[in-house]
Amino acid sequence: MRRSTRPTSHSSSDNNELEAVPDNPANGDVSLAFPEGGQEAWVCLLGSCLMMFPSFGFQTAVGSVQDYISTHQLAEYGDRDVGWITAVLVFLTLSLGVQVGPLFDRYGPRVLLISGSLGSFASYILLAECTKYWHFMLCLGVLGGMSAAIVTTVSIAVLSHWFDRRRALASGICMGGSSAGGAIIPLMLRTLFDRYGWTWAIRIIALMALGCYALGVVLVRGRLPTGSRSRVTIDLAAFKSPRLCFLAVAVFCFEFIIFGCAALLPSYVRYSGLSVDLQFYSLTVLNSMSLLGRVLPGFAADLFGRFNILLSLVVITIIIMAAVWLPYGSHNEGTLYAVVAIFGFGSGGWLSLAPVCAGQLCDTKDYGRFYGTVYCVASFGVLLTVPIGGQLLQSTTPQVLIGFYSAILLVGLISIILSRWALLNWSWEWKAKV
Repeated sequence: MRRSTRPTSHSSSDNNELEAVPDNPANGDVSLAFPEGGQEAWVCLLGSCLMMFPSFGFQTAVGSVQDYISTHQLAEYGDRDVGWITAVLVFLTLSLGVQVGPLFDRYGPRVLLISGSLGSFASYILLAECTKYWHFMLCLGVLGGMSAAIVTTVSIAVLSHWFDRRRALASGICMGGSSAGGAIIPLMLRTLFDRYGWTWAIRIIALMALGCYALGVVLVRGRLPTGSRSRVTIDLAAFKSPRLCFLAVAVFCFEFIIFGCAALLPSYVRYSGLSVDLQFYSLTVLNSMSLLGRVLPGFAADLFGRFNILLSLVVITIIIMAAVWLPYGSHNEGTLYAVVAIFGFGSGGWLSLAPVCAGQLCDTKDYGRFYGTVYCVASFGVLLTVPIGGQLLQSTTPQVLIGFYSAILLVGLISIILSRWALLNWSWEWKAKV
């Protein structure tokens, strides 16, 4: 996901091309200037991508699993009830993730990645055997969410050992691993469900995940000394800052919409009466475009300002949702593919730019506290979105669901505008690069 742990201090020297040092140096004589590249840094980034592919990548493709079990093992339950399973999965990933940072500072990446990977693999193996509601809740929701919180947090936090000036780019590439997983896993499940059924389809996903985790654990290495006893990064007193309050509301709205669409898109297609293939392929389109959206807007943000690019993406997305997806998306497959692609690109940009915008609202020493507080609030958005959206789909129409999400996005847009305004000390400047 988008978490990062920032060192408590670093050199102000511009010479960042330093030789990387071994993980957990015994003498603590490690330079606090950042390599910003080099073989070891890029290898670590590759390992982080591999860790994200089956962990957070599975969560962005979880709609395929939710729709399958809601029409098979849990057919007697409503979409709202089944939605609580995936809601708990993503909620625990976000809410517990901000607590993993202090453990990472103290123990480093290796032991945490091994424990998280084993837990995630176990959750997939057990998921293949689930038949009852409480089975799915414990295996997929609770165990899967706790394990993913460890894997995803450490995979991104370790990049703070290797990158500073280029950290946004490195984080975007790392998150691209989850987008790749979200694009490929639905295609795998589409074939595996038909050919092998539920049990072996999930077992194959588990084996694929194990291979990615094994390589990732080998490749990911820390660089800075461990043993720091950093504090928990949630501090509600941070909401004394109005600009943080507005950003927190915006991020809540973004997470609400992004994970609601990812989890409910296959069900949306089913309720719209469109083809079964579209249930899987639409997720692939969504996550493929999200991969581009997580990387490309970062380059534009460096030129025109992070808040400015984030605002532009939100405006474009809400226009497409309200003017095209709402009236026409459920009637035509081509139209749905188009709007899902634009939504995927825009939402990918929200994911990558919102944490960077949070960094502009505070001093570097307060970033972890601001970041953890914002995403603790946002985690309740992902907890509520799938059950609420599932109930809307089941009791109303697909158009009502998209209209509801469009309204939520409008609230997010207003909140981002107010946060930018507060950042400029309540003096709106159209051309300000912020």
